[in-house]
Amino acid sequence: MYEAAPRFGEIGAGIQISPNASRLLHRLGLKEAMDTSGVRPAAVHQRRWDDGRTLQRAPLGEEVEATYGATYYHFHRGDLAALLAAALPAERAHPAHRLVDIEETGEQVIAHFASGARAGADVIIGADGIHSRTRALLFGAEKPRFTGCVAWRGLVPAERIAHLDIEVVSHLWMGPGGHCVHYWVSGRRFMNVVCIVEHGEWTRESWTDRGSVADVMARYEDWHPTVRSLIAAFPETFIWALHDRAPLPSWTKGRVTLLGDACHPMLPMAAQGAAQAIEDGAARFHRSDVIAA
Repeated sequence: MYEAAPRFGEIGAGIQISPNASRLLHRLGLKEAMDTSGVRPAAVHQRRWDDGRTLQRAPLGEEVEATYGATYYHFHRGDLAALLAAALPAERAHPAHRLVDIEETGEQVIAHFASGARAGADVIIGADGIHSRTRALLFGAEKPRFTGCVAWRGLVPAERIAHLDIEVVSHLWMGPGGHCVHYWVSGRRFMNVVCIVEHGEWTRESWTDRGSVADVMARYEDWHPTVRSLIAAFPETFIWALHDRAPLPSWTKGRVTLLGDACHPMLPMAAQGAAQAIEDGAARFHRSDVIAA
């Protein structure tokens, strides 16, 4: 496996892993590590934006495990990336390899990296995300469509919001022109918070652009005190614009195929982007002579 980043890790944000994905990771022997670093929410709780009245509440804990045979988790992305990387044999994992080109030779396909290194395999699987270089090499430049929705995220240390006594569930506040999602991660040391508005001016699709906490507060000026207290506790916030993409006519060309967000990205409304990528991996990683770009 070849990773573009200099080390295996992930930017600080939350991620939800539902039973369709966690059962596959459990089969790989990762349950103990997942139980240690993941948070298991008791329910999903949807509430009104202004008065906090419950709109819907559904169980996610023991009921989900009994029904679907696996656990529903909340993770810090860095924690999940770390436990996955730790499960890989060291000699199979190669950070600091940014893909620049792909060459098919008939019997093999060769990945060319920015460092000048090369690697050959029977098959290459491009699991390189929303801005996939593999996809661009196979099918040309993408044409994403801005949805008009803009999101801010923040990771709040538990001590900043201890006075709020927030339940260990997946919280979703629904309001006019926007919503707010928040849940515990990293053993309840942090609260992951994502605020999405339906009409925003920001158009860059990057998870690492810094935003303004004051801008988020202004957008949620009349919302419930809990929502506003969470936003006020942001040490920092990051902003990104949500883009949609037309389905690809194919995910495979020659000896190269795609996986996850590289071929079927989805908007962050159903918490299934990572789960679908894990399902892809379970279906496709059945050979040893494969490169994940």
